[in-house]
Amino acid sequence: MGGFTVENLTLRLPETGVTLFQNVSFSLDIDRRNPQRLMVRGPSGAGKTTLLKCLAHLMPHESGSTTLDGKTAKQLGMTNWRARVLYVPQRPPAIPGTPRDFIAKLDHFSAQRRKGLPATDPIELGKSWNLPVELWDKNFSQLSGGEIQRVTLAIAISREPDVLLLDEPTSALDPETCARVEATLAQHTCIWITHSQDQEDRMASAILTLTPGGSVEWTGSTDVSVAR
Repeated sequence: MGGFTVENLTLRLPETGVTLFQNVSFSLDIDRRNPQRLMVRGPSGAGKTTLLKCLAHLMPHESGSTTLDGKTAKQLGMTNWRARVLYVPQRPPAIPGTPRDFIAKLDHFSAQRRKGLPATDPIELGKSWNLPVELWDKNFSQLSGGEIQRVTLAIAISREPDVLLLDEPTSALDPETCARVEATLAQHTCIWITHSQDQEDRMASAILTLTPGGSVEWTGSTDVSVAR
């Protein structure tokens, strides 16, 4: 069992001087027997997506630190960090080819081939989320928003990351399919943006609210260790 720790993470936008968030601190256990889900909420523009990108080191933060099993992104290597702390956007960028093509490309990267963990077949996982097998051989451009959302999430889970950074992963799904996806995500450590109070009630171990002006508020279970 390891841990994902964030200490005093702060981001002030240099072009405007606006503080999006400051002194965000928490720790999540990486334990597949007891996965934790930190839900992130706040008004539009509060910095929710930016926070996830900072945790993935896709954007620089002003100050603070992030560690996985006691190691920084620099110590692990940025490619390995982003494979283990994996960001899944709400609307993925345009991807050429088919989902099956994309899986084959990922398999060529050593950081994406996790060793010592049970393999998750994204196509089989997709079937449990009402995704037909033939869909994986269609071009991404032919898929609906909900199909792309499930495909990219299934692929992300198949990489067996330590932490999933999820930007509204079920926003385009109907209630039945949403419930199926939630049942899978309940088995994984997640930091998860949602605008659904019902989803928070079902899924949250703890809730981080970003407020205008950069302050943060915490509610929910004490399963997540929060430094105040």
